[in-house]
Amino acid sequence: MKDQRVILIVSAAEENMAAVKKIWEDEPEYKLLQASSQVKAKAALAMNNDVDLIFLDSTGMEEDGIAFLKSTKKKGEYAHIPIIVGAQSGSNEWIEKALAEGAEDFVLRPYNMGLIRKRVSSAINRNLHDRDPLTNLYTATVFYNQTKRLLLKNPDITYTMLYFNVKGFTLVNDFYGGEVGDSILKELAEMLREDVGKRGTYGRIIADNFVCCIPSVNGDEEVFLYHHIEDRLKTLRQKYHFNLECGIYRIEDRRMPVAKMCDRAKFALMDIKGSTGKRYAYYNTKTAETYRDEQRMIADMEWSLKEGQFFVMLQPIYDAVTERPVGAEALVRWKHPELGVVRPDIFIPLFEKNGFIRQLDWYVWEEVCKLLARLLGKGSTICPISVNVSRIDLYHPGVESVLECLMEKYHLPKSLLKLEITETAYTEKPQEIIRLVSKLRERGFELLMDDFGSGYSSLNMLKEMPIDTLKIDMKFMEELSTSQRAGNILISIVRMAKLLNMSTVAEGVETREQLEFLRNVGCDRIQGYYFSKPLTLDEYEALMEEEGRRENSGVIHKKGVLVIDDVRMLRKSMMGALGDSYCYFEAANGKEALQVLQEHAGAISIVITDIMMPEMDGFELIEAMKKNSVFSHIPIIVITASEERESEIKALKLGAMDVITKPYDPVIVSQRVKNVMQLSETEWLQMEMSLMDRERREAMLSNRHQEK
Repeated sequence: MKDQRVILIVSAAEENMAAVKKIWEDEPEYKLLQASSQVKAKAALAMNNDVDLIFLDSTGMEEDGIAFLKSTKKKGEYAHIPIIVGAQSGSNEWIEKALAEGAEDFVLRPYNMGLIRKRVSSAINRNLHDRDPLTNLYTATVFYNQTKRLLLKNPDITYTMLYFNVKGFTLVNDFYGGEVGDSILKELAEMLREDVGKRGTYGRIIADNFVCCIPSVNGDEEVFLYHHIEDRLKTLRQKYHFNLECGIYRIEDRRMPVAKMCDRAKFALMDIKGSTGKRYAYYNTKTAETYRDEQRMIADMEWSLKEGQFFVMLQPIYDAVTERPVGAEALVRWKHPELGVVRPDIFIPLFEKNGFIRQLDWYVWEEVCKLLARLLGKGSTICPISVNVSRIDLYHPGVESVLECLMEKYHLPKSLLKLEITETAYTEKPQEIIRLVSKLRERGFELLMDDFGSGYSSLNMLKEMPIDTLKIDMKFMEELSTSQRAGNILISIVRMAKLLNMSTVAEGVETREQLEFLRNVGCDRIQGYYFSKPLTLDEYEALMEEEGRRENSGVIHKKGVLVIDDVRMLRKSMMGALGDSYCYFEAANGKEALQVLQEHAGAISIVITDIMMPEMDGFELIEAMKKNSVFSHIPIIVITASEERESEIKALKLGAMDVITKPYDPVIVSQRVKNVMQLSETEWLQMEMSLMDRERREAMLSNRHQEK
């Protein structure tokens, strides 16, 4: 707030000027300016943008006085300044004109100095209540009134409303302190005063939100103004890491309340969300309707939950090999009586913002537990069901106790309720999330990472989070047919999960081709419309009854070995040497081997092949495997006769990892196979981690560049 109150005294009579000046000249809290004519008064205002009050003495400038009042109140820059007029007793007609043109009050000559002091002080104090104490801009109410007056006085001029928002202002206050935040707001306010004051109105609505109304004669003044202010803020923006956003509404209906015009400009800010580089947007009807619907949903959410408008559906999860259901994911739907069925991708982000997601999640958890208990009681087939746990749930003290109480209430083993956490939850407060997730796992809950691959922290998350299952983001399924890179990333994720003893679930599977690809690369489970759309609880119960009882957990899968030799007895000899620790696949030549790999690549951990075979020999097989992205990671051991030195060298150059010479010792063969598989897994994991880490860094750098 200013240390002094500034009063401009306008009088053509020197004795009246002196008398009025004498009231405050010995008081340091007042600063006095003087002007002896309309022209000099306008010049004084132009040089001083902090005038708090104008005292206009009419002596000798009756006509000029009215003209000065008109021009001052017409200009948005000065319209807020209260004006008190001094007039001769009996000049009622002039006083009425002055009041009609916007004068705040009047006093009569001969002047009563005490009365003048009191009326000036009251006028200044009233005006100060209409000013924001930090920036000295109009408050919302005054801005609305002044803008309404501006629009009514200039019916032939087109005006535009701009709504400014300092994006990232909360973080500025948190990291740099309130003084820095205040200085940014004052700097922005000063820019609005300088750039808008002479042609429109401006004000601070609330917090870091500012508005202005300017003429738009050529149609692009608003964009020019935004870029001009943004450029002037460039140094501060770069130093304190914030951005200036602007919503723009071109005023069409002047009868509309100014507050509603501001709302429309504010609505336009919604179109900026998620865009890179674009920091301003124009109002459009669709954006406003979306905003109104969102506010309606927020207002109705608790009532809707009590009225049973939310309901749970289950999307089955299938085993990739047996193609039978082994689980399900709980999904929530909302049937609003007026808005109809609202999509989860619309209402869930809203509820995450206002915290209602916790109540909704807990409702879903209990509905799922009721269903599981009902299936157990009926003796139906029962598979685990996964439920979403939002980051807001995780921050709630004792969330693990809430889940345990549910399991006890419905007498359920914890293995039947799996917990899904989105990858993006890890990116916000990773250490806190790791601690909370670890507590849940210690209590015996199985944890799934949903939408894996959608964020930039995948590798760190895998290293630190105690996760049991990765759910691969469905965007890879959408791009699988058009992007070889997406397929290679999918292969890498599945292999890495296996090496880290995690299972995998692919989401969004819709075609047989996608299923076969995933099965061949070793993905464990499938979720998507290819097998089943989301089912109602009754439909899901019927599915479980059809399936009948069977065991779905605790199966230990043996590593697969593909043995290739045109002599069946030699194949059996090799399998006998390795023992019953493996699951075996056989082929008589390279051509048959490729067919086996095509059908069972996900289950095969190593290939042992003879060199000399009909149709396709071992060399040709190695070359074919190395060219195929699905098979290229599988380690290969070749079998040769002891005298085939050149064959050994050629096989190793083509990519074989080891050579076994005939005749071989079963113990040595068994150990060498184990060594090759272990070495292959270690090398592959290091390579994939390095590659994915590099891509992650590149993606983050690209993202930062786009934001700038």
